[in-house]
Amino acid sequence: MGRRRNKQRESWRKIFLSFLLIICLYFIFALFGSSLVGNGGEELGFYLRTAWGGALIVPLLFWLYLCVAKLMKLRVPFLPRQILGTIQLYISFAFMLGLLKETGWNSELTLFLPGNFGRGLAHFFYLNIGGFLTLLLVIGSFILSASLFGSRVLSMEFPEFSFDVFRRKKQSENVNSEAQPRRRRRPIVENSERQYSPDRPEKILFMKNLPEPHLKVDEDFSLPEVKENKSGLPEFPRPKLKADTKTVDLNDDSEDNEENFYSEDEFNNINLDLKKEEPASPENNYAVEIIDNLLASLDSGSMSMPETKFQKNSEREKSKKNRRPLQAVNFGEIENLIPEENFDFSESSQGFPPPLELFGAAPKLEIFRENSRENNKISEKIGKNIISTLKNFGVNASIAETFIGSSVTQYLIELAPGMKVNQVADLDEELAMSLAVMSVRIEAPIPGTRYVGIEIPNKERKKISLRNVFESDDFQNIPASMRLPLPLGVQFDGKFLIKGLEEFPHLLVAGGKESGKNTFLHTSIISMCSRRRPEELQLILIDPRHVEFSIYESLPHLLTPPIYDRENSLQILQWAFNEMESRTSNFAKSRVRTLAAFNRKLAKKDRLPEIVIIISELSDLMYNDGNDFEDLIVRLAQKSGPAGIYMMIASQKPSADVVTTLIRSNISARVSFALSSASDSKNFIGVTDAEKLTGLGDMLFRDNESPRVIRLQAPFIAEEKIASFVEYLEENLPRKNENSNFEN
Repeated sequence: MGRRRNKQRESWRKIFLSFLLIICLYFIFALFGSSLVGNGGEELGFYLRTAWGGALIVPLLFWLYLCVAKLMKLRVPFLPRQILGTIQLYISFAFMLGLLKETGWNSELTLFLPGNFGRGLAHFFYLNIGGFLTLLLVIGSFILSASLFGSRVLSMEFPEFSFDVFRRKKQSENVNSEAQPRRRRRPIVENSERQYSPDRPEKILFMKNLPEPHLKVDEDFSLPEVKENKSGLPEFPRPKLKADTKTVDLNDDSEDNEENFYSEDEFNNINLDLKKEEPASPENNYAVEIIDNLLASLDSGSMSMPETKFQKNSEREKSKKNRRPLQAVNFGEIENLIPEENFDFSESSQGFPPPLELFGAAPKLEIFRENSRENNKISEKIGKNIISTLKNFGVNASIAETFIGSSVTQYLIELAPGMKVNQVADLDEELAMSLAVMSVRIEAPIPGTRYVGIEIPNKERKKISLRNVFESDDFQNIPASMRLPLPLGVQFDGKFLIKGLEEFPHLLVAGGKESGKNTFLHTSIISMCSRRRPEELQLILIDPRHVEFSIYESLPHLLTPPIYDRENSLQILQWAFNEMESRTSNFAKSRVRTLAAFNRKLAKKDRLPEIVIIISELSDLMYNDGNDFEDLIVRLAQKSGPAGIYMMIASQKPSADVVTTLIRSNISARVSFALSSASDSKNFIGVTDAEKLTGLGDMLFRDNESPRVIRLQAPFIAEEKIASFVEYLEENLPRKNENSNFEN
């Protein structure tokens, strides 16, 4: 009865394993879209490829391997570790395929599809830590999977199975099936050695047949005799000491020092000669210093541990040791610094805010009117061409709404039921070729809507003047809490987007040549200076290229004349850091959190102004003293917002060595104009769309509040209008000692 039950259990076990094996093969065929699985298998395969990707073949093959091993009654060593290693290996492959997809590599093969899991994982890390660190994370994931398998598993080999093995097994089964007398089992004898023979195959998968180790004890081996002392405790023999020398040099690391023993009579009278002609190493001096401090503290009765010097092994800490120390800079150490007492803080100054006539005549914004027949005809023609092009690629859609902007027209496309958004997202090059335009940007889908946005450049560009922004209701009706308004630009629907710099509180700006980056900095300076007096706002302009901010040398809002030198730039940033520390300490004493709350407790003449630091080109500063500038910018970005110190940092090429990961992680607000490559766009603003911009003020904006990247047209101002604005403020906001020069 027992044998029959065992045979039944064995047969049911084989049936169950065979069923699992068939299910595994069905999943593999479905993953590769085979026609053998039917419609249900095709749906299953589509789900597996879309959700989990082609890397799912790794756990499926492991499933197949387990079923085959169990059917052949082969033992699988380290099964939990192999399961964990297989899961980690799948995550690593999915992560790698998702990273390749993020960098623009596409493949139609099933094995190279990342799926939603791999794409989401790679997109999260690529957006937060950048491409290089994400690649290192992928490599670390593969190393982790290899460590989970273990070195013993990785070093195992397949046993040499041959037909002789199976033939010998079959013969043994035939012999056992014949009627033979039943043999008695051998009794179990303790300390019996197992005999291994290379001819007998073992049922161990991926493992060599190694003999068990055994210990050989020498017959002449004997333990030393142990005597007891007077107190009854065991006394072990003491090694004999030699008297070669009478001095020991603690700083000598040679091998001869190991043989300097002493006799028992001279052991208690050792003369340690610590004086040496050569200077001792700093580590030994530090150790001696610690011992002396401990002995002195024990003698005095007060035990205190000395300060311990910790040394980090990271490359970043090693590089910091070689840096030039950041010295504290006083306010008067900067050349030609304008003291705060020279400003006229009286409220009787007339002519502020400046009139709008300084910015010239405002052009009419007829481009946003829907009743323009010419614009409607052009947009309808382009819309029909877009729909026909999408239909040629199997996408049925219709135009829901059209917004005609100054440089770009946006078409809101509504997809037919059953159409996938991914089918439209990859048709930007086909649409650009069909419409004969430079580039097409597709936003699929627009967050919060059911539409897909297709943006087509206009043949005729119409500029937006800064006066248009100042005269708009959006700018006139800004709240009083917005102290430093920035006219970012106009949207497709004709509304102007105005944001306060104190909301960010720092801003990164990037853009190539003729993209509108410098014009954006000028409009931001004019907008802030036209809303705040010099006693409320002070600017620090850093211009390494000597050409952008020289026009503002006589602006009353300047804390110091424009800075062109790299050393003075580092000093002014150090002063800003010291000013931030001073302000935050005063805030803590006054029990306030922000500069506005602190100023409400003071008189008007004692209130602290807001400080805005504007850097026109960061790459020149990061060329030689990149570590120092990075440290100061990061420390200011972390703490200077509540202290009323803000930064606007611009760069022509925002590569990873200029706009580093630390700077990007601490400054979330970004303005991107036209860039040269998709990698720079992805590194800076998180999407590969900045290379598709048309230049001349066409820009993308992103901050923490907006859920998506917003495309805007930045306003324009001529250079002569900037000069007239600065001249007007210089005349209407004079200084008390206009001709006085500040000396160090």
